[in-house]
Amino acid sequence: MDARLRLAAKARAGADLPSCPPESPLAMPAQPISLARVKPAPELDGRWRLGVIVLAATLITGLAAYEMYNTLNVSGMTALEWAVLVLFCLNFAWISSASATAFAGFFTLLAARPAKPPTPAGQLTTRTAIIMPMYNELPARVLGGAEAVWDALVAAGASENFEIFLLSDTTDPRIALAEEAAFHAIRAGRPGAPFFYRRRTINRHRKSGNVHDFVERWGGRYDFMVVFDADSLMSPTALVELARRMETRPRTALIQTFPIIVNAQTIFARAQQFAMRAYGPLFGGGVAWWSGGAGNFWGHNAIIRTAAFAAHAGLPSLPGKPPLGGPVLSHDFIEAALLRRAGWRVEIAPDIEGSYEESPPTMVDIAARDRRWAQGNLQHLSLLGAKGFDGISRAHITAGVMGYVSAVLWLALILAGLGLSLQGAFLRPSYFGPGQTLMPNWPVIDDARAFRLFILTAAIVLSPKWLALILWISGKLPGWTRHPRFILAVGFEAILSALMAPVMMLNQAGAVFSTLLGRDAGWRPQVRDREGFAWSDLLRHYTPHMIFGAAVLGSALAISVVFGAWIAPAALSLLLAAPLSAWAARRPRKNSFLWKLQATPDDRDVPAIVTAADATTEELVRSLKPHSFEELVTSEDDAVRQTLLADATWPLAPGEIHPPTAYVLARLEQSDLANLVAQMTPAERMAAINQPALLARIAAAVKSHDDAAQPAASMASVGAPVSVS
Repeated sequence: MDARLRLAAKARAGADLPSCPPESPLAMPAQPISLARVKPAPELDGRWRLGVIVLAATLITGLAAYEMYNTLNVSGMTALEWAVLVLFCLNFAWISSASATAFAGFFTLLAARPAKPPTPAGQLTTRTAIIMPMYNELPARVLGGAEAVWDALVAAGASENFEIFLLSDTTDPRIALAEEAAFHAIRAGRPGAPFFYRRRTINRHRKSGNVHDFVERWGGRYDFMVVFDADSLMSPTALVELARRMETRPRTALIQTFPIIVNAQTIFARAQQFAMRAYGPLFGGGVAWWSGGAGNFWGHNAIIRTAAFAAHAGLPSLPGKPPLGGPVLSHDFIEAALLRRAGWRVEIAPDIEGSYEESPPTMVDIAARDRRWAQGNLQHLSLLGAKGFDGISRAHITAGVMGYVSAVLWLALILAGLGLSLQGAFLRPSYFGPGQTLMPNWPVIDDARAFRLFILTAAIVLSPKWLALILWISGKLPGWTRHPRFILAVGFEAILSALMAPVMMLNQAGAVFSTLLGRDAGWRPQVRDREGFAWSDLLRHYTPHMIFGAAVLGSALAISVVFGAWIAPAALSLLLAAPLSAWAARRPRKNSFLWKLQATPDDRDVPAIVTAADATTEELVRSLKPHSFEELVTSEDDAVRQTLLADATWPLAPGEIHPPTAYVLARLEQSDLANLVAQMTPAERMAAINQPALLARIAAAVKSHDDAAQPAASMASVGAPVSVS
């Protein structure tokens, strides 16, 4: 054991660059939930802009409410009709506010001036860390992306101002060892490059805790940090421009880019990619316009002033237990609000090009992500009344909550409308009021008013699509040429999103109900690639959707065939949720008609950083040969090499015991050393990988057992009787 540790110390001392730089601590205290707000610096962007959005949404909703009221008010309003009206207004207010934001983005893009030339890299005077939190991801993919980003910075002459820090929270020993092998491979090919790797020994507070640990230990080393997700990529031009803006804007603490989805392979993911590329600039420009200096943070593809983040964005622990209490899950919205509360500017910069991410490949995968996001956003309900938050920060938080609560409101509106129709079909109406009259009060629906309401609703719901078409015609839609295929693509995406919308609604409503019922979403790795599902899995997942769709369609047909025809598109999408999901999970052949129909400018002219990341990933996949845990135990060289990456920090409270370590120590006291390694759980193996001394004890125990077994086996062989048959 001592020999192994001495060799490891010698190897560490002789390394040209350690796995982590010297620590430069920066305190990051947890902030109180309520606090008197610091008066921010004077804003150039007026505070009236959100008021314009709210006023526009209110006027549109008021008009729709007036039409709906007169449509329902045939012979007086019943309780169920009032319920339908209220639910309709709540739903319409949400979609009209989104439409007003799209209109703001539309006018912003129409008035946009040509982009300024990129900032020369040599003008930067600060140091920026590109941090990449990882959690049980495919190592070649994540580290291949980091490798491509670094190589691009070197080629652009900007590498002097950036360092890459891989922050692993991986708990699977096989993936952890593959991460280490990939890191060693990258460092070997780039001697002296500031690539750093830290794997936390104890995973607390998920991604936000991972970043918090980095800031508290190395934050003082960096002026800024660019936060990546495992699938994030950014061009060197974008990274340099972010750093330049932070240098020239001393009151800005965070700048959020508007990332573009790339590398989508399935029909579903490509639909998401197309929608983001075609309509995303509308929403990005609109949100940036009304946010001003009180923008939002989406957790990745953003640059942050490290000192400001440490001083003011430490997350509080919410009162109560999970899922609604405890650590904050959707940390990004709250971190932005805390920075703004302290007087810092938080900006959204949709004009910065070269920021990319990926999308979940299937409807099932996005439902799993929504389950986690819904829980995190519902936690924010307890923060809406916190003292000190900027009103615009509250608007961002409210929008995050409504992103999931709106599914419940839509579901409730469908059920209330169905109940109203059933009531009208099966309950005898009263044609005479309480007063005496000679003429009956015939219930007559105003068809013209109902049609006007339908047209208004369709125009608002589809506004991002027809606004994007206008921009495309005018040549103002970023990245798109005037190929007529774009019109077909918008139509196809509209049909596909209409088919998927009821399924997504039930998924999100289920996520809300599950959270409110006290079920914690847990922390599972995000799926970024998939080849499809077994039919049994799809049928099990979508059984509730199919049952609900059958019930809705049956109830509608019981009312009338005409009403059944109206409700059929939504009901059939639920009835066919499993085959629809299976079809959407398919990968169209490249350059097929469907692939071309969904193609974005980034499919036809792949960004250089995306191409480079694909190439480095493929190379790592071919060349990586990670060691197994068994090899670490039996090979001294492998163990010494791995020891160089072990993190010495164990954030245990005084007297606290790490259970996996305790179990390993208990196993070492047992006499069954022959099966010691085979019996160790993944958590126990991770404990050993993270502790060189413990791994050395395991190796010594296994070696002593093997040494003792060899003479015994030899003696048994000598003394055994010889068969003469």
